[in-house]
Amino acid sequence: MAQSDRLKHALNMLTTYEDTNLLKNHARQISEDYRNGIGPEKRIVDDSDKAKAYAVSRMPATYQSVYDSLKYVIEVTDISADSVIDVGAGTGASIYACTDLLQVRDITLIEREESMISIGKQLFSYDPFLSKAQWIKASVQEINTNHKYDLVTASYIMNELCTEDMKKTTAKLWDITKKTLLIVEPGTPKGYGNIIVIRDMLLNKGAHITAPCPHADKCPMEKDDWCHFYCRVERTRLHKFLKGGEAPFEDEKYSFMAFSKEEKNLPLYRILRHPKIYKGHVMLTVCSKQGIQDMTVTKKEKERYRDVKKLKAGDTFY
Repeated sequence: MAQSDRLKHALNMLTTYEDTNLLKNHARQISEDYRNGIGPEKRIVDDSDKAKAYAVSRMPATYQSVYDSLKYVIEVTDISADSVIDVGAGTGASIYACTDLLQVRDITLIEREESMISIGKQLFSYDPFLSKAQWIKASVQEINTNHKYDLVTASYIMNELCTEDMKKTTAKLWDITKKTLLIVEPGTPKGYGNIIVIRDMLLNKGAHITAPCPHADKCPMEKDDWCHFYCRVERTRLHKFLKGGEAPFEDEKYSFMAFSKEEKNLPLYRILRHPKIYKGHVMLTVCSKQGIQDMTVTKKEKERYRDVKKLKAGDTFY
């Protein structure tokens, strides 16, 4: 379970004891809205109290899903990124993940809500490096730059857009991508559906998939299933209070897709479900160029058996 000490510190600095009761109701509603998708007409966060509640309740999960997704990309390709732009940045969670994994020099964030930008700048002010980031106030439909960035990220924004706006936004994101584009969405049927639309669109534009798919063929998922993964998110004392629970962690479901301007060597398999470990053998459900397969690794395979017991859904397998 990766954690960002910088993000923890910033969130602790952001809130006071007096904030907690005020923020709790906002936090619950925000989580429901982001998971369910609320359409292009409703604004989820439109004042400073909601922005602060969003930061404390949603940033840890957004950070972790982007961190895990980007880590899977790095495993497939030796990615380097001097410049990164996060579109629909909220209060900056994705940038914490990117800068925890990559040596980035030039950081740009695009966000439409002034309240989110204000909280994001406050959080970044506690980090000398992040305090130099450039914030641009604009909606994702209003991206107005011809500058290209090594890494372009967009997390949890497509479910807020109608299909036409999502396609236009995706096309613009790809246009400003120099090396890698990463899209992260909620791990719901709707979030996965958005990912598939984006996948088909960008493959037609000549993009190359780097993760999670081990191939660029038609997605083999059945209609009643969807591709998603889990990341485990540590819950702080304040986080637990806002979420109304005592568990020390929560599992965030997410779907993602990463694309490259250059073709990469893809893994043979991507594990789709948590491995089932039995005495003497492990059963896996994997995606491959041959489709979705069930595989069994036995104790007789020694090193392979030892290694596979450490894997989880989302990991690559050879």
